[in-house]
Amino acid sequence: MKTFIKYLSITITIIVIYNPQVQAQAQEKIKTFNLTGTLKPSTIKLSDLGFVDIEYIPLQTNEQSLISDIDVVFFNDYSINKLISAEDFFIIKNRERVLKFSQDGSFLARIGKIGRGPTEINQIEDLDIDRTNNNVFMVSGWQKKFYQYSPKGDFNNSFKVPFYVREFRFIDNMILCYCGNNRGDNENSFVLFDKQGNTLKKFPNKYPFTQKSGYGFTHEILFYTHNKKLLTKEICSDTVYSFDNKSFKPYFIINAGKKQITPKVRSESNMYEICANYIQPMNLFEFGGFIFYAFIEKFVQDDVRIYGFIGSKKDNYQVIFNLGEGIINDIDGGPGIIPLTTKDDNKIITIIDPLTLKKHILSEVFKKSTPKYPEKKKELEEFASRLKETDNPILVLVKMR
Repeated sequence: MKTFIKYLSITITIIVIYNPQVQAQAQEKIKTFNLTGTLKPSTIKLSDLGFVDIEYIPLQTNEQSLISDIDVVFFNDYSINKLISAEDFFIIKNRERVLKFSQDGSFLARIGKIGRGPTEINQIEDLDIDRTNNNVFMVSGWQKKFYQYSPKGDFNNSFKVPFYVREFRFIDNMILCYCGNNRGDNENSFVLFDKQGNTLKKFPNKYPFTQKSGYGFTHEILFYTHNKKLLTKEICSDTVYSFDNKSFKPYFIINAGKKQITPKVRSESNMYEICANYIQPMNLFEFGGFIFYAFIEKFVQDDVRIYGFIGSKKDNYQVIFNLGEGIINDIDGGPGIIPLTTKDDNKIITIIDPLTLKKHILSEVFKKSTPKYPEKKKELEEFASRLKETDNPILVLVKMR
C-alpha cells in the first residue's frame, strides 16, 4: 500500500511538471512596478510618451456654471456608448457643484443641488455616471444614501443602503462601493449593490488595524476604468486588482517596499511618522500602454515631495517627476501637464485656470521655448489672449498618435 501511495505521488508530480498548461500558468506573472530605494525625479516631455497633439476646451462661464476649481472629471464617451446618446459630455465636480458640459465646453446643466431639502444631497462623497441611461448617481456617506439625477440634472429618486459608502463605481449594471477604512474596524471593505440599493455581495476587510493617531487619508481606495475593466487599489495593498464576475483578480503590483502603508504601520505610527516615511496614493490610471501613479512620498515642514510615476506595461521604461511641475509640454510650449484622468486610451486630461495660462504665456520660459509644433505655440498665444482671468478653468486634452 505504501509503495502504491509513493508511486501515485510521483505520478501526480510528473503530470504537473510536464503539463504545458500548468507550466504556462506558473510562468505567467503580473507586472511589477518598483518604487523602492531612493526616488530621484527627472524631467519628462510629452513627446517622450508619444503625445502629438493638444486641445484646449474653455468651459463656458456664466452665473449658473461658475466654478472655481475642479476635483474630478467624468466622461461619457459617445464612441463607446452610441446606443444611449449622440452626445459626448463630461461631468465636473468641485466641493459644492456638479456641472455637465458638452464636448466643446458649452454648459448643459447643473446636476442636483447641495442642501437639506428632500431632493437635495447634504454632502457629495462621490459620484459616477450610469452609462446605461446617463443618469448621475451621488452618495452621501454619513447618510448612507444614494441620490439619482436625470441627464438634465433633475432629481429622480434616492435609496438608503445599510453601509457607510466613501466611494463607488458602476460595473456591469451594478454598483461596487468602498466602505472606507480610516478607523480600521470596518467589517467590510467593499459591498456590491444593485441600482435599488439591494446588497448582492460583501467583501470582508482584509486590512484591519488598531487606530493610533486618527490620521485619515484622502484616498483609502483608488478606482479607475480601462478597456471596460474596473480597477481598484487599496491604500494598504501593493496590488492593483481588476473586478470582474463579482470577484477581484490581481492585475499588477506597485512595489513601495518599506514605504508601503500596512495595517501594522497604521497601528503603530502617528500622523507625523506616516507623513515622513510612507507613500500616500493620490491618483492612478492607464493610457497608451503606460500606468500613471501620483503619490505623496513625504509631507513634512520644509520637505514636501509629491511625485508622478509613469511606467510602461510593455518594457522596463519608468520615470518619476515632480507632480507640481508636470510633464514638459513640448507640443506647443504651454504649461506643464499634470495628469488628472483619461478620456480614452490615447488621451489624458488636465485642468488649467486662465490666470495661470496667461502668466505662462508672458513668461520668459514660454517666449524662449522651441516646441515641436511652432504653429501650435502661436495658436496658444492667440487662445490665451481671448481669455479673461475670471473665466472658468480650461479642460486640456493631450492626444497620442
